[in-house]
Amino acid sequence: MDKVLFVVDMQEIYVGRGRNKDKYSYDCDNLSEKINQRLAEYKPEEIFYFKSIGKGLGGLFGAMPKEGTHEAKFAEKLKIIGTNIYERSKPDVMTIDKVVDFLGSRNINEMEIIGVDANCSITLTTVTATNEYNINVTYNTNCIVFPTPEKSAKLREKFKRNRVTLL
Repeated sequence: MDKVLFVVDMQEIYVGRGRNKDKYSYDCDNLSEKINQRLAEYKPEEIFYFKSIGKGLGGLFGAMPKEGTHEAKFAEKLKIIGTNIYERSKPDVMTIDKVVDFLGSRNINEMEIIGVDANCSITLTTVTATNEYNINVTYNTNCIVFPTPEKSAKLREKFKRNRVTLL
């Protein structure tokens, strides 16, 4: 295995029915459908799911849902394939030691990232993966959303310059 799929923040707070539709106005049904189709193209052991969990007051005041709440659960429409599920309280998923150890032990050199918020968690993960671990990153634009459209064009151009492939 030299390639993995990271599924980032596909949680009720961001893509569920009860989400703040003004803040998260993208088409969640289409996103979920496209992501589930993409999941079917990978083996279970190649798929890693990540949840944002606000620890302490972070869940009350920040964008991350509070641990144990409905908002913190994976979206109902998301298919969970395999057992590689991780929670984190920092936006960059590369801060999870078990994940970094796995990537190193398997000589992973390519990562596809799909999910929510290319402006935050996905961007930070991409920067760390490419700069610190020399991993090539792919974004499937059908399976990723940029909640802040005005930043979308700038980020896409930045990614193209930094070894990120856009499908």
